[in-house]
Amino acid sequence: MSLHQLIYQSRETRTLSNQDFADILEVARKFNESQGITGCLFYNGGWLLQVLEGEQSTIDSLYQKIARDERHKDCNLMYFEPVEKRVFSKWTMGMINLETEKNSKYSELKSTMDEFQSGKVAVPLAIKLFRIFTHDFTPKSI
Repeated sequence: MSLHQLIYQSRETRTLSNQDFADILEVARKFNESQGITGCLFYNGGWLLQVLEGEQSTIDSLYQKIARDERHKDCNLMYFEPVEKRVFSKWTMGMINLETEKNSKYSELKSTMDEFQSGKVAVPLAIKLFRIFTHDFTPKSI
């Protein structure tokens, strides 16, 4: 198996509700568990950033399906590289809503996402921040 990590960013096409996110997570968790995929979805004011981890062809196929989903647009593949280990190994799919989280780490990630949107940050910085979060964070339900 060739373990890879894929990160993409997109914009919602309409305001997504808590129910929309609950539906996304329910489907994603079931599918991801059956396919050996882990990851996390970050949401920030209309912008989505998702990390997927798993076998290269499996997450590539999933990303192609995700990119066609009408709930978002401007899908931008930021990173797709081999990794030695999973960052989100305990999460078939976690979600972090940066609009509601108040911890200083979330402020730092929100700032990084804002900088990325304006073209001021390199992808490796985002990956380092994700790794910081996984050491002491458990994703909450919506």
